[in-house]
Amino acid sequence: MVVFVGVCAVLGAQTASADGDRRVYLRFAGDFIQNLEQRDAVGGVPTDSTSLFGLVRAKVKGNLGRADLTGVTKSKGVETGPEYDPRCPDYFLKIVDITDNNLVFTFSDLSLLYGDGTGVVCVNFATGEEYVAVEGVWLGGTKRFRNAKGEFSIRFDESVLVNANTQVTAETGRIFGTLSHHR
Repeated sequence: MVVFVGVCAVLGAQTASADGDRRVYLRFAGDFIQNLEQRDAVGGVPTDSTSLFGLVRAKVKGNLGRADLTGVTKSKGVETGPEYDPRCPDYFLKIVDITDNNLVFTFSDLSLLYGDGTGVVCVNFATGEEYVAVEGVWLGGTKRFRNAKGEFSIRFDESVLVNANTQVTAETGRIFGTLSHHR
């Protein structure tokens, strides 16, 4: 199972201010480590239960500038087997729900931008092709992204399982959407 997260890339080297509405276009490349286990917490207090998550580390560039991206994603398999989902392309079936997909971008000027999303992993069983999509919202940030709001979508261009034993995947893709800054 290959998955997720990432962000950002090429639209120019222009560094953008988050003031006003602007379109976002970012390309990303990096790695995704699946099936890490963590102790669950409620209000910051650890519980006795654990859950699995994935960790994304990627380089990003695009019309907001260059950034390092950290993403943490939680997902759950479809309990009754592959199923139809309108978010999947024709001839693809959903195999995984992405329940959380938190992103933190660290830009070269040390501004931070945060996001949160959900999504799906779908497979075309005839071709073996996989489709991953994440839809989310910007949650603000620091410096030039303080009070940032808006929406984003993540699409993956390439995802290659590097090692099935360690669950490491190499990924590339793009993030697009809108970003607004309200003081």
